[in-house]
Amino acid sequence: MNKRIFSYAAGLLLISLRVNAGLSADQDHNHTEQHRPAGATYAAQPHAQSVLLNQAQQAKINLKLETIQPAYERMPLYAPGELKANSYTSYVVTPRIDSVIERRHAVLGQIVEPGDKLVTLFSQDMAQAQADYLIAASQWQRFAKLTDTSLSENQQVEAKARFKATQGKLFAMGMSQSDVSQLQETQSLGLYTLTAKRGGIVLADNFAQGQRFEPGEAIMKLADESSLWVEVRLAATQQSPIDTSTPVEIEHNLRRYPAKVIQQGHTLDPLTRTRVVRLEVDNPDDTLHAGMFVSAYFMFNTAKAVIAVPESALVRGADGQWQIFVEHEAGEFIATPVLRNKQIGDRVIIEPTSSSQVIETGARVVVEGAFFVASELAKSGFDPHNH
Repeated sequence: MNKRIFSYAAGLLLISLRVNAGLSADQDHNHTEQHRPAGATYAAQPHAQSVLLNQAQQAKINLKLETIQPAYERMPLYAPGELKANSYTSYVVTPRIDSVIERRHAVLGQIVEPGDKLVTLFSQDMAQAQADYLIAASQWQRFAKLTDTSLSENQQVEAKARFKATQGKLFAMGMSQSDVSQLQETQSLGLYTLTAKRGGIVLADNFAQGQRFEPGEAIMKLADESSLWVEVRLAATQQSPIDTSTPVEIEHNLRRYPAKVIQQGHTLDPLTRTRVVRLEVDNPDDTLHAGMFVSAYFMFNTAKAVIAVPESALVRGADGQWQIFVEHEAGEFIATPVLRNKQIGDRVIIEPTSSSQVIETGARVVVEGAFFVASELAKSGFDPHNH
């Protein structure tokens, strides 16, 4: 009798436990459904790390895709540089005899044309040479007008030779053809004016009136700034091959200028321990000037084809790792972790995180709107009830 009662009670208890378990499961299920956001697609997503966006959402964030293809990219090599006057188009104004500055005709920064007056000087040696020329010229003109045979041929030759010699001496001392022609009209001997031999800008004129200059001492420096030199200094450890065919650009004030390699040194500066490479850059709009510091970028192709994406395509995942969003199907974007490599301008070279991972050629990657896609992915993985 007691055994029957005990068996009956045990059966009732087992039935009660099963019923309670079923009710608890239904309540948990209902609780989850009540707290799931309306329109959420978490369970419907075919990939755990993917985001579904409809056309309206894509248009709202201006989402843009780019097809990735391996290609050889140009890697820039940076080096500091300084603009210099082009010595091949520059001209140093110097006296050829001991002289004293009498008058200035051009000032620092002035643009001059060939033949423009630069500076007037006085020289005692020039005064003597001018006097000798005037005497020789007068004698030759007088002999040339004689029509009789009172002068021998030898006398005529000597007079002409003396005239030519004194004239050539004035040219050698720095007088121009026009100044020599007007010499007979002047009342003051010893003055002469140096003129510009070529067009350009006055880069230096460190002198004062009354200052004495010796032969060969620089009075002014003129330069044609339509073409400038750039002296670039490379570290001694830099081993990339640079020659006249190496593409190069310089940058100043956020503007890039194409340049070309014209010379390179093969010895190191004993003070800076750097190697100098000389560039030439065109300056048609006169925005560059000698003395400016610039940045030079030599361009070298990568050793192999690489995949590069815009900087805007890379975002950090929840684990802090870089990732891109690859389109799997229309409207579905899968978060793909990648390794960030070197940066090339506004693009970044990316690589797989492991040897088993493959970044498929021809895949379409989100290049604009990736931050919004990442935020949607973060929201889809957030559960406040830890279910």
